[in-house]
This record gives sequence, C-alpha cells and structure tokens, in this order.
Amino acid sequence: MYLGEYSYGKANGYGQYRWANGNTYSGTFKDGMKVGKGIWKKSGNEDVTNTYEGEYLDDKKHGLGEFKWASGGYYRGNYANDVKTGYGEMYWSDGSIYRGTWHKGIQNGLGIMIFSNGVRKAGIFKDNVLIELLVDKLRIEEIEAQTGVQFP
Repeated sequence: MYLGEYSYGKANGYGQYRWANGNTYSGTFKDGMKVGKGIWKKSGNEDVTNTYEGEYLDDKKHGLGEFKWASGGYYRGNYANDVKTGYGEMYWSDGSIYRGTWHKGIQNGLGIMIFSNGVRKAGIFKDNVLIELLVDKLRIEEIEAQTGVQFP
C-alpha cells in the first residue's frame, strides 16, 4: 500500500510504502523506485527490528547509510547497488568493531579490528580475513599511497 505523491501513475516525491509482509519504507520515490534519503523497517517490534536509514538509487541502497540488525549490531558506511563498498564500520553486538574498507560486501583492504576485550589488529583484510598484520608505520604509508585509502 502506498501513501504519498504521485506523478504519471507512479510514486514520485515523498511517500510511504507498506508491503504485504509488514515491512515499510518512508522516503523519496522517483518513477516508483526508492531514491534519495529514506528509512526501511522490517516488520516486527518497533524497537527490535532490522532497519536501514540512508541513501537510495534505483530502488537499492546506494551512498551513505546505516543498517541496524535486531540483534543489536549495525553497519555504518557506503553502499553501491545494495552492497557494502568503500569505507565502512561494522559494530557487532558483542562490542567488536571493524573499521576499514569493503568490497562486494566483505572486508577487503585496509582495516582495523577492535575486539570486545580491547585487542586491536590492524592490517590488510581479504575476504573477511586479516592476511597481513601491519605494525610498521612505513608499510602502512606505502599501502595508503598505493590504494589511495587512508588507514582508519
């Protein structure tokens, strides 16, 4: 069910959409698709549910946004075509944090993992795995220069 602005028979401008399963979206539409800023919420308890607040393009998460899981964890960072990409920060419900680069939705590139016990491991990640621990400042600067990404 859609409630909002229409143009040429499609959602255009600000509106609210509710799917049959109870999920909702409030934000801007263009030609019937989500664009610009908006908020998507999964059906369920208002306080304990998956939500996304951020930018959309062509009906997909695209640009800066924050996705929160009902479990308490959340991701804050960049998206492209519904997938985490570029710089982003993941906060797990156990208190662990990853700050760094993402590619195709997974940790790839420079990053730092901060575990709930305070232990920090910084380096290069590939497919969600720390493959090179960086402790040498010169090596970090070298990788920053090669990739154009600043170490978090």
